[in-house]
Amino acid sequence: MGHCQDQQQREALFDLVLFLIVADGVITEQETQFMRNWLDKIEWTADVTKEEYYTTILLKCYAAIKTNTVDDYLTHRAKLLIDNDMKQQAMQLVRDVAIADGELDAAEQQAINLLSEVLEK
Repeated sequence: MGHCQDQQQREALFDLVLFLIVADGVITEQETQFMRNWLDKIEWTADVTKEEYYTTILLKCYAAIKTNTVDDYLTHRAKLLIDNDMKQQAMQLVRDVAIADGELDAAEQQAINLLSEVLEK
């Protein structure tokens, strides 16, 4: 797979995981720590740093929630995941981050259900 395509999938995965963190409207210390630990492990070849990307995507996540475009936001990013391994990793990560704070919120469950549906197509 091409270098650009790999990075595009990593960014889509990043976007999905970060969305699950903000889906319930609260970012807990456990969720933040989960995200930081995961980010430390992934390869990153984008022109922007992980921290800059995090800030940009965080704002996009909140905008999707505020403008009621969550389904479009999640579907668009999920469709960027083309490798089966990346799709499986995405589902595992969103489940893990959703329960990182010890609770599975209705908004988190709804996002997981949508992702599962899109990624299985």
